Amino acid sequence: MNTSTKHIVQTNIQFLVTKKVTNSNGFLHPHILFDKIQTVATYPIREFYTHEIPAIVDYSFKMTKSARVNDSLTIQAQLIQQEHEKLKVRIMVSKSKKKSKTEEIICNALFGFPLTEQPIRNVS
Repeated sequence: MNTSTKHIVQTNIQFLVTKKVTNSNGFLHPHILFDKIQTVATYPIREFYTHEIPAIVDYSFKMTKSARVNDSLTIQAQLIQQEHEKLKVRIMVSKSKKKSKTEEIICNALFGFPLTEQPIRNVS
């Protein structure tokens, strides 16, 4: 299997923070964001599996800022590394800063998925 990644596999998903997923103070529950990015992390690697995607073998999750009701978040998932036994997907979650019209990163995560079978295609 090719260990260098030349072809970038990336997905961007929009997520609107609603009252349903926040606490009484209007802040997004971290476990809701984790569940969402865990699902989005599977998007860039779906083509590597002929059956269902196996469970995550390792991960790191760091939420550096909070999100509030009506914040629009962008969840970016990118396949960053393909090894002989594992695929790694990096997640970055950002939200727009209204005053400066820039994006600020509120969360970073890294997920590892096992390669339990021969991939359908190599990243090259």
